[in-house]
Amino acid sequence: MAELKTQVELSVIICTRNRARQLAILIQCLGSQKDIENLNWEIVIVDNNSSDNTKEVAYAFCEGSNLKVNYIFEPKTGLSYARNTGVLASKGSLVLFIDDDVLIPKEFLNNTLFGIQEFPEFHIFGFRILPEWPEPPKAGLRNPAFSNPAFKPPFWLTFKKPFQLIQSFLPVHDLGVEPLQYPNSKARNPIGACFIVKKEVFEKLGPFREDLGAGQSGVCEDTEFFWYALLNKFKILYWPYAALYHPVLPERLTVSYLHKWYFNLGKSLYLVNNTGRAFNVHKKHMMGIEGFIANKLPSIFGKILLKTKILNISIYLWAKLLLLVLLLPFTILLFLIKRPFYLTTMIARVSGEIRQGMICQV
Repeated sequence: MAELKTQVELSVIICTRNRARQLAILIQCLGSQKDIENLNWEIVIVDNNSSDNTKEVAYAFCEGSNLKVNYIFEPKTGLSYARNTGVLASKGSLVLFIDDDVLIPKEFLNNTLFGIQEFPEFHIFGFRILPEWPEPPKAGLRNPAFSNPAFKPPFWLTFKKPFQLIQSFLPVHDLGVEPLQYPNSKARNPIGACFIVKKEVFEKLGPFREDLGAGQSGVCEDTEFFWYALLNKFKILYWPYAALYHPVLPERLTVSYLHKWYFNLGKSLYLVNNTGRAFNVHKKHMMGIEGFIANKLPSIFGKILLKTKILNISIYLWAKLLLLVLLLPFTILLFLIKRPFYLTTMIARVSGEIRQGMICQV
């Protein structure tokens, strides 16, 4: 029984790189959490080869606060490397991943644990992540609610389908105020800015793929992990009552960032859909149009469109790129409904897939 008393219930893993100021704010938020007096928890800071004063900030909290803070330096650059290092160092039966630049209310951890207690059959939990929009020029102090109601996003951003861009390339995940099981009609999985995983999931599935994510392919190390978990019958829940805020930097609201993000998404999805554990174990579970071609149409279509390749790229991808290019003149019509960059982002994504396919061939 003495061993159970010393067991860590929750490990909060913060992977960080050159964001010492944001890291300090986040740890302060964690230190001000309410109604968790009986929680045995720790904070694991994984410094992913930072060149700023991240180490000094971390050690200041290690030595100057009542929080259990463990600082680890991970020299291999890449978010997946850092996350896997954090998991190995963690002692908790629950592992909470939080981006180093998010803002969490004082009741966040308490609300998170309540959801886990209410739905013990679920293994992974995603949360409601709301945007903290940039402050206008010469603005005052940060809004206490972590939001800026005066901000107006660019006219081409939208939450509305079918031209939904904002919930993809921005760190926003708002599926409403009711719990939902993934996948659902709104989203296939949580996003990586904040999510919690029971340690048993890592024991069964293994670590994050280290060729994916920031510092490697660009994105999708978390997406691939969620998909692989779902294929292995682990259950994932959207828990909206533990909400948090993610700052949206002004540079993320540019067209160049939009296209770069979608290009990296294409590269990453190519790796997920054509290589690795999820692809090798469950090829029959292919999603989207590729899944329809492979599983619903006569096999001849799958052989021609998916298996016949030019420069290691399927005919389907080449045809998709050609179709999108031919549709580009319709962009002028998309301007009328304030969705001018929808087609160009799709071209960027397919171009990323084709580019990654050529790299894999080399």
